[in-house]
Amino acid sequence: MKNKKYLVATDLSEASDKALLCAAKLAKKFDSEVILLHVFEVADVDESAKRMMSSSFLNRDIKRQLQESVQEVANTEGIKITYLTKEGELFSMMDEAAIETGSDILFIGTHGVHGVQHLTGAFIAKTINTVSIPVWVIQKDTPLLPYENIVVYVDEYPEEALHIKTLELAQSYGTAVHFVFTEPADAFTVSDMIKKTSARLDAESISYTFKNVSQELDKQKALLDIALEMKAPLIVFDRNQNDVDSQVPIITNKQHIEVLCLNTIS
Repeated sequence: MKNKKYLVATDLSEASDKALLCAAKLAKKFDSEVILLHVFEVADVDESAKRMMSSSFLNRDIKRQLQESVQEVANTEGIKITYLTKEGELFSMMDEAAIETGSDILFIGTHGVHGVQHLTGAFIAKTINTVSIPVWVIQKDTPLLPYENIVVYVDEYPEEALHIKTLELAQSYGTAVHFVFTEPADAFTVSDMIKKTSARLDAESISYTFKNVSQELDKQKALLDIALEMKAPLIVFDRNQNDVDSQVPIITNKQHIEVLCLNTIS
């Protein structure tokens, strides 16, 4: 994660501010750059109308706020940070910005389950499904804690359980990594994966555990219970192995745990 670019989507809300703070602290740790992104959603109008909207007082005020946020974070965290604005459809513009800037992760804030869970969940799920890079979700009320423990949710049969981003976090924070499998531990694919993962983590002197969720249990509840038990501030899962829409209760969990949704586990 060193020398990477972190894109932070903002609507200037408290949740977005928390996402920015999270990204900034990681950027400071990994000597990375932060790009603050705001998308002006515009209707399908002609170019002259778009120019008129982009020069409006409201847009100028938003850009002023973005500049102030950038300056404040640069001063307090001592990192390289800029801002970027785009006009168009929100989700496609977030992905376009991620590609254009060569960003490694998109950070996005949410208000979690409070009030409009179905709307919040649908928004987060669509963001994760649309954007081509990993998405790091943090809630407005999430405390920013050191990543001393990370829970990795391994559903079904991915090729690998240990992603390079998880490994980099563990190396930098001295993290213990706790893998939660939803398939039986004695299944050949799982047991082989455990052997390979153990060997890699042993070589890096990283602590780890392996847990299995019984098929009779609610997998999502069991995962969140384990994360609480381990006092883990971060859950990692592979969006290619998990249907994102069905994972919304994890992503917007009421425990306010951060969630990193990877786009590949290989």
